[in-house]
Amino acid sequence: MAAAKDFSKPAIVILGYGLNPDGTMRAILRRRVLTGLTVAQFFPQSPIIVTGGNPQNGNTEAGQMRKMLLLLGFPDNRIIVEDRANSTVQNAQFSVPLAKEAGTSGIILVTSTTHQGRADGDFTDAGGDILATVSYPDGNPSVNVTQFARDAISPFVDVG
Repeated sequence: MAAAKDFSKPAIVILGYGLNPDGTMRAILRRRVLTGLTVAQFFPQSPIIVTGGNPQNGNTEAGQMRKMLLLLGFPDNRIIVEDRANSTVQNAQFSVPLAKEAGTSGIILVTSTTHQGRADGDFTDAGGDILATVSYPDGNPSVNVTQFARDAISPFVDVG
């Protein structure tokens, strides 16, 4: 029988998505950030790891995600920036050690439904302990991000 998953201090890893040529975030990436932010509200002791390089116009995916989190009031000391990855495999290879260094109990992945299977596999291959994956449905922008994230995380924590 698998050991119970430890949600005492998960790292919340938000996976990047290609920026526009002018360096701004696409809607899919903004939704991932909002989803990750909502998840993080249930784990006040947890860091958010933003992962993604692929610079456009001097901005990386991770850098833009950090800026958005700060604009939304998320504390800078809870953000870990991984801005070298150029693929999902590298997102995993670079983020898993950061999650371990931060003393976390495992990883909650935040991505999109179209990306989930690949991301789960890559993070497992990199030695990550995946506690949960919260995948926003890309094809349906009408889904309420906050409600979606609450529903996704409610099996694991009391969302009140």
